[in-house]
Amino acid sequence: MRSKASIATDSTRRLLVAAPLAAGVLYMLGRSDPNAPPAFNVKEVLLDEARALIAAGAWVVDVRERAAYEVRHLPGAVLAPVSSLAQSIPAALAAARELPVLVYCGDGRTIGPKGTHLLNAAGFAGAVNLKPGIQGWADAGLPIEKGAGRRV
Repeated sequence: MRSKASIATDSTRRLLVAAPLAAGVLYMLGRSDPNAPPAFNVKEVLLDEARALIAAGAWVVDVRERAAYEVRHLPGAVLAPVSSLAQSIPAALAAARELPVLVYCGDGRTIGPKGTHLLNAAGFAGAVNLKPGIQGWADAGLPIEKGAGRRV
């Protein structure tokens, strides 16, 4: 028969092995999808608020690349790819620093939040991300334009 001290020592060993293992499992379970885009702390709007912003004169900025923009974009949207915004804010867009700015990408989760974050960091306090992106806009039957459009 084992002594109480021997049992206590075995229990302590098990605890010392199990605790870090359990902490690791909890950490992994708490992590989001490693392939998910990084989260940015930006204001997001849905379709009704986006339409109200546009009606009130907000700048509409498509942060996708030119090829995607030319296939379809929101009416009156200017093209300012996030890759360009990461380098510098175009002068034409800088003039809108004090205005509301509606930023969007394809699905509202990939580069739209990053573009909004870059604009917010550059002093565009009124920049917001269109949460459903152009896909949600199109799925709602809202107007879409095609072609070269405007680039800033």
